Amino acid sequence: MRIVKELVGRAALVALVAGCSASAQTPPSAPMRPPSPTSVTRREPGGDAPDPQRAALERLLKEPWGARGDKDEQLLAPIPDWEHWKRLRYWGFDNLVGFRYGNEYRAMTVAHVQVMPEGMPVKSETCMRAFEDWARPQIKGFDVKLEPFRVKVTRWRDQPLVIQSVDGWVSWGIGSADFSAAWAAYPAYPDACLIYGVAVPWRDQGELAKKVRDRFIEEGLVTFQALTPDKPYRHTHDDPPVEKPNSATPEGATPSAPPAH
Repeated sequence: MRIVKELVGRAALVALVAGCSASAQTPPSAPMRPPSPTSVTRREPGGDAPDPQRAALERLLKEPWGARGDKDEQLLAPIPDWEHWKRLRYWGFDNLVGFRYGNEYRAMTVAHVQVMPEGMPVKSETCMRAFEDWARPQIKGFDVKLEPFRVKVTRWRDQPLVIQSVDGWVSWGIGSADFSAAWAAYPAYPDACLIYGVAVPWRDQGELAKKVRDRFIEEGLVTFQALTPDKPYRHTHDDPPVEKPNSATPEGATPSAPPAH
């Protein structure tokens, strides 16, 4: 558990380094001019608001849920305001796919495939344990301070689903950031599981960041869809064509209705 906690600072996507630039802030309790509709873009979902971080997080609290997939349509990751997220792969650690909310990383998500040790049952709890072992070498070089962890157990595919969350602070030598994060361990495959997490840098909007993270916990994470029977991987140009699962939603589209779990 300790290693997983430390990883959140590392996989809070190191708060994602590039996402820690400062901007003028407006207290959340004070009225703020909203961004003009035409200024809200994938590059800047906060648009031309006086405080784009606050405006972006407020969008994540009110916009409907959708989903985005990896290039090979092996999964559908739940995200609100789905049209304004960009798919990418994060540097520095193994991940299948990630998404960022704006060029300034107003929020970010990531999916990691966790291969299970031989003989270990594929359950959400054991997946978290394996994730902890994998995390150990990922955290070197970062100073992390964390509040007490919270654990929620819900259901996914008629199995227990463990969701963990934390608020914390991380430094990587040239910068630092406060953040809120949550992640779940999905027992999705015979020999592997998926870890899907969200991290939200505060930038003086800590209460809003916590609310966005909590919305993922309460509404979003249980709608994650694994679309293949076997563990996903990043395909290369030399691989044979990938057969698209019948249940896959076209890249960038919103599922008509998330399945019940």
